[in-house]
Amino acid sequence: MTQSSTDAAQLGQFSFGADYIREHFGNNVALATQQMTHSVFRQNSEAHIDHLLRCLALNGDESLLDLGCGNGFILRDVVSRLRYGGYAVAVDVSPAMLELAKRNVNVAWVPLTFHEGRAEDLSVFEEGKFRRVMANYIFHYIEDPDLVLGEVARVLHPEGHAIVTIETRHSMPEMYNLHFEMMERIGFPSDFIERLPRGRRGVMVLDNAKEILSRTFASVEEKPYVDALRFDKAEQFMNFYGNGHRLLGVKAHAGDTISQTMIDDLYTAVEEAVAKQISNVGYFEISKQASVFVCRK
Repeated sequence: MTQSSTDAAQLGQFSFGADYIREHFGNNVALATQQMTHSVFRQNSEAHIDHLLRCLALNGDESLLDLGCGNGFILRDVVSRLRYGGYAVAVDVSPAMLELAKRNVNVAWVPLTFHEGRAEDLSVFEEGKFRRVMANYIFHYIEDPDLVLGEVARVLHPEGHAIVTIETRHSMPEMYNLHFEMMERIGFPSDFIERLPRGRRGVMVLDNAKEILSRTFASVEEKPYVDALRFDKAEQFMNFYGNGHRLLGVKAHAGDTISQTMIDDLYTAVEEAVAKQISNVGYFEISKQASVFVCRK
């Protein structure tokens, strides 16, 4: 058991490890809902993918590794920028996500292969194989970031660079604060509430990312991306909260402890609170803060 696993066990927190990832991302509903919401309701005039592409700084003929490719939402745009001489490899722990990525990445001018595997073990790839490595939002599920970063550095070409995209631990505080306020008001068991994360989970988050990344890479440059999601209808937010985030872990861990009635009451209470705020001020907004770290050996 890793130190982070031990700490989680001591705190009684729910596990969000590899088994959770395979179950949570066993279909496209949650991830696609999040991606659609971020794309449609963003307040930043620059799309997140354009920010990522600037950080990747592709010539087009690079070898590229997408570590934790998910359903291929980001990879689709990135790989279409590659040209003759380049190639891409996509890795994910979830077979379901890999199948979705194969279907979603429908424009590639270069060889593209998919590999099922964990970020902690990239031994199938030789040292210095890739001139670009991207790891977008995977470290919220990584228990040993130093191990993963060591693997990234090993497969990274000496003249290449990696990008690591990560959120601050307290991103989207308006959603989390409302969620826990309604849970307490409805009467969810206190021990159940305490076991749920109150923000982005993971050993490495934006707050400590540069320090951790600098243990592996000689050069780490932070490129912030600040955004907000603004909703003028309650159902827009509820789709994001209910389907995209599955009530922030409540659905995934309800088990026999939490009744369906309590879950329904939580959903209704959050929806009513959001609708009230929209009625009062015209919108409900949640703030987001993430950064892309450009890492060189």
